Amino acid sequence: MRPLRHLMLLCALTAIGCGTAEETQRVDELTGEVLLDVTATHDMHRLMEDADLTGGASITPAQVQQFLQQKGSYLAGYRDPVWGNKTAATLIVERSRAYSISPLYMLARIQIESGLIQSGNSNNLAKATGCGCPDSGGCNVSYSGFGNQVECGAAKIRNYLRDLDAGRPTVSGWKVGLTKQTLDPCTVTPATKATAALYTYTPWVGAYAVQCGYDSVGGSSLVAEVFKRYRSEYAWGTCTVGGAILTRYNQLGGAGGFLGSCVTSELTTPDGIGRYNHFQNGSIYWTQATGAWEVWGQIRLKWEQLGWERSVLGYPITGELTAPDGRGRFNHFQNGSIYWTPELGAWEIHGEIRAKWEQLGWEKSQLGYPKTGELVTPDGAGRYNHFENGSIYWTQATGAHEVRGIIQAKWAERGWETSYLGYPTTDEQGTPDGVGRYNHFQRGSIYFTPATGAHEVIGDINAKWMALGREAGLLGYPLTDETKTPDGVGRFNHFQNGSIYWTQATGAREVHGPIRAKWESLGWETGALGYPVTDEYAVTGGRESEFQKGFLTLNTTTNTVTVRMK
Repeated sequence: MRPLRHLMLLCALTAIGCGTAEETQRVDELTGEVLLDVTATHDMHRLMEDADLTGGASITPAQVQQFLQQKGSYLAGYRDPVWGNKTAATLIVERSRAYSISPLYMLARIQIESGLIQSGNSNNLAKATGCGCPDSGGCNVSYSGFGNQVECGAAKIRNYLRDLDAGRPTVSGWKVGLTKQTLDPCTVTPATKATAALYTYTPWVGAYAVQCGYDSVGGSSLVAEVFKRYRSEYAWGTCTVGGAILTRYNQLGGAGGFLGSCVTSELTTPDGIGRYNHFQNGSIYWTQATGAWEVWGQIRLKWEQLGWERSVLGYPITGELTAPDGRGRFNHFQNGSIYWTPELGAWEIHGEIRAKWEQLGWEKSQLGYPKTGELVTPDGAGRYNHFENGSIYWTQATGAHEVRGIIQAKWAERGWETSYLGYPTTDEQGTPDGVGRYNHFQRGSIYFTPATGAHEVIGDINAKWMALGREAGLLGYPLTDETKTPDGVGRFNHFQNGSIYWTQATGAREVHGPIRAKWESLGWETGALGYPVTDEYAVTGGRESEFQKGFLTLNTTTNTVTVRMK
C-alpha cells in the first residue's frame, strides 16, 4: 500500500493552516501532494493503541453518514452497485464490524490513500483504501471498486492482527517488541499490535512522529494523525453496558479489570438470540439460556475464527477458567470447549471426541491438551483431534477412541486409518496378564510390550491368534507385523513362541516349538515341505504338523523331529 496517494488535505484539515501561495510548502516526494505541517505528536513506536484500531463498534452508519456530509465528501451521496446499492457509510461500518476493525480507522485510511472523505469528486473510488496498490505502482483489478477496497482494507488489517494475536510476525515481519527498519529509514520497535499492523500496511514512519520523522513522506504516522483528528471532530458517542452483561463486567472489575473499557454498546448477535458487548481486551456474551460470560485473549480469537456463536460451539457457558493442572485455560461452550496453553495455543474440541476426552480425564489424562481442532480424516469418513500424547479418532460406525504412545506410532507407520487396520474400535487397554497394551481396530489389532515393541496382527492370522488365546495362548505376543513371505505367496507373523503362516490355499496355521525349528532349518515355506496345512496336533508318542508336501513329527520322549514326505 502506498504511503500517501492523492492526499487532498491541504486546506481540508482546517486545524492546521495552509499558508499563503508565497510560502514554501512541503510536498510528498512519492506523490507530489502537499503535506500538512508537522505536528510532532506521535511516537513512531506507538502510533496507535490496539483498542483504537479494533474499537469503535458502537459507531453507526448514520453517524458516519453525518460525518461525510459535514466533510462535504462525495461519498455522502454514493451507493455501490456491486455491493447491493449500499451507501458508502453502510459499507464502511458493516465491513469494519465484520473484521472487528474501527470504522474511524477506515475513514482515516480512506482519506490518506484517496482523499475521498474530504473530496467532493469521485476520483480514486477504485483504490479508496490503497489495498492491492503497491508502492511500485498499479493496482490489482480484483480489488477495484469502493466496496471491494473497504472489504480488502479491513480484511488485511485483521489478518495482520490475527498473526500478531497468535504470537507470529506479520507477513512483512512486523511484531510487537521486534526491532525493524522502515523505508524512511527509521529503526522502529512497535509497542502495540496496532502499530505493527500499520507498518505492515504502509512501511513508512513519515512526517508526523516525534522520532526519525521523514518530513517529505506522509507514511503511517499520517494515519494516526488523521485518526486522532477525526475522533476529536465529531461526537461519536460512548458505549453503554447494562443488565446481566454489566453485572458480569462488574464482577470482573469493570473498566479497571482485565477486559478494559467497553468499545461497543450492547448489540444483538447475528443469530438474533443473544446480546454482547465488546471491550478493549475481550467480550461478554449473554443469552437467556446461558447467562453472561466473558471470552478473551487467544480463546476469544479462536472462537472468532470458528464463527463466534454461529460456530459449532455455540455460546459460552463459562467464563475463562484455569485448568485443574494449573497449566492451561479454557472456556466451555454450549456444544464444546476451547482449551489453551502457552506452548500449544488455543484449540476447540467438541462432540463425541470431547466426550471421550472428558471420560479419559480431560487434560489430566494420558493424552494431555489438544494441539489441533477437530479435523476431517483424509478418507472423509472420520473426525479427529491430535493431543500432546496421542489422538482421538471418531467415525459413525466405530465411535470415538483414543490411540497414543507407541501403539499410535505403529498405527501412523502403517498409514493411520487408510491402512488395512482401519479406525480404532477400542481405547488403549491393558492385557489380562498385565504385561502388554493394545488397541483393537476395524480389521486387526496392535499389541505392545516393552520386550517385544508394538506390532500389528490382522486378517486371518489375527483370527487364528484369537482362536489360540491371543497373548495368553501358546504363541504369546507378536514379534513382527504381518509380513509377506519371500516367495510372495503367503503372509506371516512371528510370535514369542511360534509363528502363524497363511496362504489363500492353506489358510492360517500355527507352527511352534521343535517342529517350527525343524521347518526353519529346512528353509521355511521355500523348503521341500512348503506351507503348513494344519496346526500342530497330537499323535501316538508325540506331536505332528502336516505341510503341503509332507509331515514333521515330534517324538516327545527323545525330543527329535522326523520328516516324512507325502
